[in-house]
Amino acid sequence: MKTRPLAQTLGLCCVAALGIFLIIASNPNPGSTPPPAPAAPTLLSLEIPNDAFGKGYATVQPTVVATTTAPANYMVLPLLTTTAPIVRAVLSSPYPSSLTVTATDVTGGQTVTLPQNTSGNPGPTTGFFEVINVTPNNPATWNITIRYPNAFQGSKSIRTSIADTVGGVASAPVTYDMSFRGSGLMVAIVTENNDGKVTSTPAGIDCPPTCNADFLTVTSVQLTQSVSRNQTEFIGWTGGCMGTGNPCTVTLFVNTAGTPMMPLNPSVTANFRVHVNTPIPPAMACQAPPTVAGKTWVTQPNCGGVPFATLQCDTNGYFCCGAQTGAASPRCSGQNLTAATCRRDNMGIFAGYELIQPGGCYVTP
Repeated sequence: MKTRPLAQTLGLCCVAALGIFLIIASNPNPGSTPPPAPAAPTLLSLEIPNDAFGKGYATVQPTVVATTTAPANYMVLPLLTTTAPIVRAVLSSPYPSSLTVTATDVTGGQTVTLPQNTSGNPGPTTGFFEVINVTPNNPATWNITIRYPNAFQGSKSIRTSIADTVGGVASAPVTYDMSFRGSGLMVAIVTENNDGKVTSTPAGIDCPPTCNADFLTVTSVQLTQSVSRNQTEFIGWTGGCMGTGNPCTVTLFVNTAGTPMMPLNPSVTANFRVHVNTPIPPAMACQAPPTVAGKTWVTQPNCGGVPFATLQCDTNGYFCCGAQTGAASPRCSGQNLTAATCRRDNMGIFAGYELIQPGGCYVTP
C-alpha cells in the first residue's frame, strides 16, 4: 500500500532536481546581468577627396564632433556624376570589435547597409566600406574609407550611421550628415521692355522662368544671354560675372589651400536696354571725309562682302547697311547693320584698307 506513494514522491523529486539543473545550466551565474552595450563610436575626423577621382584628402568642418545625439552636418566637395561619393573617417571605438555602416540617401529615401570589403581585395566597385588600419589602443583608432552607392550620386543629403559590436552586443551609432547641395546660382534680368533671356552650361538656368539652380557636380558655370526683339540690346553683366562678354563664366566655389571647398552661391544680373541709336534718313548726306595724314580716302569700302550693302554715315561715323547678314538696327532704317571690312577688289587682290572713324575707309598709298 505504501509502494506507490513512495515511487510518486521519488518521481517528483527527480523532476524538481532536473528543473533546478536546467535553471543552473541556463544561468551559470545566478544574479548576474547581461553585458552592457559598448559605447558608441566617436567620430574624430571626416575627410573627403581633393578631387572628383578620390585622389588626396582634405579635412572637412567641423573637424571634431561634439558629444550629441544629433547628426553632425558637413559640406562636401561636388563630385563628377560618374563617381560614387567617397569619404575617409577616423573613429575611436573598442578593439577588437566589428563595425556596421549604414547609409541613407535622404533625398531619395533609400537606406542600405554597406558590406565590409577586405583591404586589397578587388571586391565591389561601389557601395562598401573598408578598414584601412587600426591603432589597437583602448579604445582603438580606426581609419576607414566609405564608398557610397553610385545610386546616391546627385543626392543633396547623405546620412551615415556607424555602430560597433563587441561580444555580440551592438552599440548605439554615431551619425553624421553630408550636404552635396553644391553651389546655388541666382540670375536676375534687368530690362526696359520685358525682353532678354539667360541660359546656362551645364543646364539648370533658363531664365525666365527658371532663374535659380543648384549645381552639384561642377565648380563653374557659363551663362549666355540672348534677345528675341531686334530693338533690345545687351549692355553687360553685374554681380558674380562682370563685363559684357558672352558667354560669361561664373565661379561657384572658393578653394583655399588647406581648407575644403566652400560654395559661393553667387548671384548674377544680366542687363538689357532698348537701342538708343537714332534712325538715319536715307537722304542724309555724309560729311566730307576728314584728312588723315599719309592716307587716301576710299569712296566705297567692301561692306563685309555683302551684296547690295551701302555705306552710310551719322555723327558717330560711317557704317554699312545690308539686307542679308548682321543684326537689324534702327541705325540702318530697318536693314541689317553689317561689319565694314574696308577692302576693295583690285584685279583680284585685296589691298590694305582700314576703316577710320568718322571719315570712313582709307588706304595707305
